Amino acid sequence: MTDAHPDGFEPASMYLEAAILPRKGSTGVKALRTIATIAAGLMTSDLESGPSVLDLVVTRRDSGNEVLRVSAGTVQESDRLLARVRQDLDTKSVAEFVAEWRTPGAGAAPAE
Repeated sequence: MTDAHPDGFEPASMYLEAAILPRKGSTGVKALRTIATIAAGLMTSDLESGPSVLDLVVTRRDSGNEVLRVSAGTVQESDRLLARVRQDLDTKSVAEFVAEWRTPGAGAAPAE
């Protein structure tokens, strides 16, 4: 865990943590997502694309309550998104992080 900086800055990572988790949904919904992913892959000859089955989830360290849940995209995209979010958690305050990531369209990582 990152310590507070001498100037009083407290990174969001002191209070929040990020992880990639399976999308929520019933067994039927998950089955439909899988079928849709396979069908999209067969139609486009792209077996790695399709509906995401993963979410990026940011939770409070003290309570475990979700602060943010967004689609994480493909497995490769989710790895990049998680790295970006963790970097932001280490370099932004909680207020800055929430303001940036809770804006419409934030599910696709903010422009660098």
